[in-house]
Amino acid sequence: MDISELTPELLADLRAPRPYPAVTLVMPADPKEPFGEKARITLRGLCTEAQRRLAEDQDVERDARLKLRDEKLDPEAIIGLIDPSAPSGEVVVYISATEPTRLWQVPNGADATPRVELADTYLTRYLVAAEQRSWPYLVLVLDQEMCRLYRGSADQLREVKELGFPYAPAIPSPEDAVPGPIPRAEPYEAHEEYVKQYLRAVDTHLGHVLKRHDGLPLLAIGGEKILAAFLELTAYRDLIVGTLPLTGMDKDSPAGLAKRVAPEIAKHRAEQVSAAVKELEDARSQNKYAGGPAEVWTAVADKRVYRLVLEEGLLVAGKVSSDGRELTIMPFPAPVTLPQPKEDLERPKPGVHSDIIDQLVEDSLEAGARVLFVPDGTLATTGGIAAVLRY
Repeated sequence: MDISELTPELLADLRAPRPYPAVTLVMPADPKEPFGEKARITLRGLCTEAQRRLAEDQDVERDARLKLRDEKLDPEAIIGLIDPSAPSGEVVVYISATEPTRLWQVPNGADATPRVELADTYLTRYLVAAEQRSWPYLVLVLDQEMCRLYRGSADQLREVKELGFPYAPAIPSPEDAVPGPIPRAEPYEAHEEYVKQYLRAVDTHLGHVLKRHDGLPLLAIGGEKILAAFLELTAYRDLIVGTLPLTGMDKDSPAGLAKRVAPEIAKHRAEQVSAAVKELEDARSQNKYAGGPAEVWTAVADKRVYRLVLEEGLLVAGKVSSDGRELTIMPFPAPVTLPQPKEDLERPKPGVHSDIIDQLVEDSLEAGARVLFVPDGTLATTGGIAAVLRY
């Protein structure tokens, strides 16, 4: 699956408690060749490491150990789940003895570090951070025949097919059922009211989606008249970051539509980065600012962060105090040497976590904070991470 398919329901399911061990594998993937020889070597190393940990872990029941070792931790079976058409910078694999294996392909601006995690839940922080890095957004395509909604991430769009979308208006007039103008046809008296009813229904459905995907920017596409009418009545005008004329976009494939909206999305991203930097400057003058990984970690732990801003390629490793509030920065572990890795992956030093950034992102979002990834170098003076505090 790719990151554009991640929904709150899927996330909740992945986070649900499972019989120990729920195995999470994380590995880098070349976007041009997601499972070439280099990736296969890494995956074999991860499976070997997972098998070793299962053999050494006294809490793993014998039947689960054998099932995972002999069936689930098979590199070729995992490779068979890959979608060559989906963009990949990182692959996250969820494996348990009692469920089908799930594989997620996510774009990632950072260099993914190979990891093996055993827990009583699948670890979703990698997906959550990757989703934020992909700059998610929504595209609403308005037409009098049909309204469609798309959810975008990175350079990919996927049509939303739930919560009322796609939505076709109930048009009582035969004239409205025919695309395009009808020569010498007089508009019937209630035409404008029917259009408004249609747009109100669209706005209601849109509200359900925006409630689920809080804070996502929205790009609206439509004909001049219907777009103007929608902008006048929508309750979500403040979330609309741009508009485009329809000009055949109702017939575009998701891939074609993604290319056509890309300039508007890029423009909005640049505006977001500028606004975030300005907000951080204002927060500093108001004593509502935290800068650097350690200071931000404590603010996130205390649920004081309103907005978390961090660079796309930032990697931080550290030790966390027993109460979870203090972070001591440690050298980031050296990546696995390829194409000739050691027989087993090096195990991390006790107590050192190499996924600090992923954990910060997930904890911030769970506490209701806004998260924004910015280009590398934007926050050079603060170690690549800063936050606006609530108080």
